[in-house]
Amino acid sequence: MAKNIQLSTIIIGICVSISLLFVGYFIYKGLKTFSDKERVVSVRGLSEMTVDADYANLKIKYTEGDNDMQSLLNKIEENNNKIVSFIKSNGLTDSEINLGVPVIKDKKNTEYNNNYSSNSLRYYCEETITIQSNKVENVRKIELSQFDLYKQGITLSQSSYEYEGDSKYTFTKLNDIKPKMIEESTNNARIAGEQFSKNSKSKLGGIKSAYQGQFEITPTENPLKLKVRVVSSISYFLND
Repeated sequence: MAKNIQLSTIIIGICVSISLLFVGYFIYKGLKTFSDKERVVSVRGLSEMTVDADYANLKIKYTEGDNDMQSLLNKIEENNNKIVSFIKSNGLTDSEINLGVPVIKDKKNTEYNNNYSSNSLRYYCEETITIQSNKVENVRKIELSQFDLYKQGITLSQSSYEYEGDSKYTFTKLNDIKPKMIEESTNNARIAGEQFSKNSKSKLGGIKSAYQGQFEITPTENPLKLKVRVVSSISYFLND
């Protein structure tokens, strides 16, 4: 009877030992797998492309003044006709030209008229004519030749002529180049990850996380050339 109890105890002990060995092995494998998965490298891939502007938005602003309202309105109409003719002579049409509503100020009857004198013009006007067109080369030519309007007696405002602050050339076909640029940026990120894994004597694993940055369109020295840029940030697992 005692021998049977002793034998049973030995068998139970052996089974427990074997079970503990298996449990320990699987715990070790689990911890090792978890540890391997936590070894990551984060890299970035850049893609840049220079594109041609395909849409232009140019504002031509001028000022005019007179002591008589009707005379001022006649001058505005005359100036607008000159500017429209100038624009059309450079290859644009009426559908690409928008005449703004003149902003007229009466300096004599304004709330703050301390600077008004009998020698000053009473009525003062600011007018804006906007060009919106996909004929970017034509619009650029107009922008560079606005000095011709001075010769016709039109006083352009600084933001329109001197500083070119209201001229804008844009690229509208971003969706057409997105797939190619995303592919290039992710490939460049993987190349960087592979180089890191090679240097660290590891193997590049799967993707842990990825972030696609926003597309940026920035000007270049040539107003008709724009630079499109995107960065992909990717984290890869590293394996032994």
